[in-house]
Order: sequence, then structure tokens, then C-alpha cells
Amino acid sequence: MNKKIWATIVMSVLVVACGGGSSTGGTGGTGGTGGTGGTGGTGGMGGSGDDGTSFTAGPGPLGGATLYSDFRSGKKLVLHQRGIIAVTPATLRDRLATMEATLTAFDGAFLSLPTTGDLITKATAVKASAIAADLQPLYALRPTRFKYNFAVVTVQHDLDVFDDWTVPLANIGLLAKVARDAGLVGIVIDNESLAGLRVGYPGDVKFANRTLEDYRAQTQLIGQKIMQAVVAPFPDAVVVVLRGPAGAEPASPGTLINREADSAPLLGPFFTGFVAGKVGRSLVVDGGTDYGLRTTEQFSDAAAWRKTGLASTITDSAFLTDSLRDLWPTVVNVSFGVRELDGAHGNLLPNQPTVFANTLVQSLRAADTFVWASFDLTDLTKAVATQPFVTAAAQARVAAATPTGTLASAAPGSGTGLLAQYFSVFDETELAQTQIDPVIDNVWSGTGPLNTILEGQADNFSVIWSGYIEAPATGTYTFFGTTDDGMQIYVDGMAVVDAFFYQAPTEHAGTIDLVAGQRYRIKIRNFQGGGQAEAHVSWQPPGGAKELLPVERMYPY
Repeated sequence: MNKKIWATIVMSVLVVACGGGSSTGGTGGTGGTGGTGGTGGTGGMGGSGDDGTSFTAGPGPLGGATLYSDFRSGKKLVLHQRGIIAVTPATLRDRLATMEATLTAFDGAFLSLPTTGDLITKATAVKASAIAADLQPLYALRPTRFKYNFAVVTVQHDLDVFDDWTVPLANIGLLAKVARDAGLVGIVIDNESLAGLRVGYPGDVKFANRTLEDYRAQTQLIGQKIMQAVVAPFPDAVVVVLRGPAGAEPASPGTLINREADSAPLLGPFFTGFVAGKVGRSLVVDGGTDYGLRTTEQFSDAAAWRKTGLASTITDSAFLTDSLRDLWPTVVNVSFGVRELDGAHGNLLPNQPTVFANTLVQSLRAADTFVWASFDLTDLTKAVATQPFVTAAAQARVAAATPTGTLASAAPGSGTGLLAQYFSVFDETELAQTQIDPVIDNVWSGTGPLNTILEGQADNFSVIWSGYIEAPATGTYTFFGTTDDGMQIYVDGMAVVDAFFYQAPTEHAGTIDLVAGQRYRIKIRNFQGGGQAEAHVSWQPPGGAKELLPVERMYPY
């Protein structure tokens, strides 16, 4: 079909669907499984003169439709660079050879569109030719590794969901068509910025006379129309919504999910709209911006909550209808973002590369299809193979490739310590810093955790140490925990010390039988309310003396 005719049809459908933005309007019909768009690369110019819909078509998906099926098979790792180091189509073109030789752990990138990316969701029409000019550097590329690339759309703050979305929806439809012809696998809806989509109620919306239920319904409708605008020309699209819905649910566990039910209750309805607008071959991805996850348990539990717990009848989420609950586990694709910066919200302290590598391993195992690694400071497109984060990512891909793969040395007695997560509140909901601790022998009264970002915070913090403990001999081991305030010690899933309450410095002990040479999961929880603060963990091996847990017998993963 001629591109000009096709775009006119899409615009007409969207005008009918949007009609002033009322939630009583139809929910669209733009979704379809659609054969529109063909296989790409056949259009050329869409007519004489540029009415906004004409553009020079790209070559279409590399290898045809197999590009989309290949993306969905096996786990993928995608690069996301922010701000001034954002990867653009021109960056990928100019540095592709180096990136493919150096960044062997990565399969693609989120691509920022330098001219049009920030304009798509505004109320000003964007010409298809301008979008194509942003993406044209990709047209001649034939990547062997960086094949799975996405266009990033930044959701702006200009429009309320009750405003007229006719123009931005038309812009999104044009972007989807051009992106498909340029060989991309999908589109990223970047709703992460606090200055982006209006998701706060009532403080962030325009129309105070509208109820929360009104806004939930209309926000879902806009999400649905965005999805429909994408899949009409691009039925195989992978659509990633960076800030997913779980944070908007008050029942979401705060240790796993960045809860935003009070500040951003409309995040949930926005995402459910994408689920409602999905067609058969498209993919709706919950991006996963909960950056405080580090361990196997945390990632698997977070994935389970986002996949099934959120949609359960027990949770009974206010923004999920019964029909969407039934669809949710099979339709929603769970991803995770792993940041270069440490902490739940990204502080200015970079992750240790070993911690970053282990976080990638655990996230890749828990994600459905892919993980995106996010960088704010380090430009990996210019990095050498020995750059620590490049090496860490490569090691993570190898370890994650098998269920039992690990970053730890297999040699006995080669441990380096336990993974330590320091939280700025006592309920383990705000990760501040992650590191490897070689010993647990701390007096923090009046100082807070020394040599961490929490130094100086004397009260109201918590720590989780986790990893593996290696038994040097077979027999009964006694574990000792001296704590103020609370402590729990789990070995091989068994609570050998359970003293999780306020107290003065007190020693508690418990026993467990272990086998020589075996490594057992260990998890130690400690919280400090106020006053004195101590945390010491020791053991007494069979036939041996009591000693602090030896560093050579502790493994962070």
C-alpha cells in the first residue's frame, strides 16, 4: 500500500478513536493483527511533497520476521545509556565495529532519537521524514551482534490524559512505521522521569473535578491507544514501558518493588492499557525499574510478584479488571533494569563491577526475555575490552547461560566475603549501597555503618549479608550472632539464629550439621533502631575453636 494512503488511514482512525480525549470514546480498533507494513523496505517516498507522512523507507528487519522470533528465544542483554552518553542511531553506525568487537555481552541498544525523540508525545505534529532522518544511519547497517535495537520515546509532561491526544498518537504511529522499516525490534516508552507522564493524583493532573476512577479509566485508555498506534503498522513490536505497574499497587512488597501508590497511582492504569491494546505477535514488557534488587531470592520473588502476585484475586488491585487478571501471567513480559549506579534510586556511587556482574546474572535468570543495563557515567561505546564493566558483563553472560553457573571460584577456601546490602531504613526497603564484606564484626554505635554511604547515620538502618558458606569439615557447626538490635541467621534455609527484635547487645547461638566441601546458602539480616549498634557473626566448626566467619569460607554468590 502507498505510504501516504496508509498514513492517512491511520490518522483517520486515530482521530475517530481520540475525539477530544474523552474516556467515553471508543477504545480504538487500530490494534488488529494487521498485515499493514509488509516486510519493510518497499516504500520509497510516500508521494510528491511532504505532508508529514512521506519518508524514505529503510530496509526492514534484518533477516525478515526471524529477527523478532530470534529476539524472543534465549535471554538478551540490551545497552541503555542516559543523558549526554545516550546511544543514537549515528552512534551505532559510527562505532558499530568497535562495539561488536568489545561489547560481546550485549545484543542491542536503546536508541535515542536526537531530533524527534522528545517531540513524539507532544501536541505538535512530527513529520515522518524527520523521524526517518533520525533513524537513517541504521539503514545501511548489517550488525552481527547489535541486532536487537529499540527507539526510545520520552513521555512528556505537556498533556493531561483528558487533553486531545490525536496528534501525539499519530506521531507514535508514524514512529512505529519508520522504526519497523529501519529494522528495529521495538519501542521503549520512557516514563521514568518525574517530569514525564502525569501519574500523580490529584496533585499532578489538570482537571480537579475528575475523580481518581475517572483518571484511572482515561489513563488506561491512553495507554491502550498508544499500544494500538504502535501495533497497527508494527504488529511484531516489542513495546517496553520502563516504569511498570507494580509500584502503583499498595500491596506490593516494599522490599522488592519501588512502591509509588501515593505519589504515582496512575502508573498501573497506564501499563494496563498496553496490555489491553496488545495484539497476537506483539510483546508488552514491564521494564522493571526497581534497582535495589541484588540476590537470586530478590529477583525471583520480584518476578513472581509482577507476573502473578499483582494480578491475583487476593491482591485485588483496583486498576486491574477481571479480564486483565486472567490475561496477565501469559501476556506480561517481565524485564529488569540493572544500573551502573548503586542504590535503589541510583546514587552517585557506582556499583562495584563484581556486584554489577552478579546482579546481571540474577536478573538474566529471572527475566522472561531480556535485561537492560543502564549507564549514567560510563560510555561503553568507547570502552576497551578490559574496562571493568565490560568484563563484568561478559562474565555475567557466561555464568547466566547455565542454571548452576557462578562467578565464584570453584577452588576450596577461595572465598572473598558475603554480599552486603545496606539499607537507609530498618525495613530493608531503600537500598543505599552494595559491597562485598570480608568480615562481620561491627560496632556502629553513634557512627552508623563505617566506610559506607550511611556513615554518620547512627539509627534506623538495616543490612542483609548473603551468599554461600563453605564447610571445611563434616559435623555440627554452631553459629553465633551478637547483635543490637535484631539479627537472623539462615543457613541452607534453616533459621539457626532468630532474634529479630529490639535488644541491648546480646549473643545468640544455634547449630546445624554440614558436610565437608559443600557450599550452603547463608543469609544474615540485621537491623538497627536506635541507641547502641553492633553486629558480629562467628562460628565454631566441629572440633575447632570459635572464630569470626572466615573470609576464605564465604562466597558472595
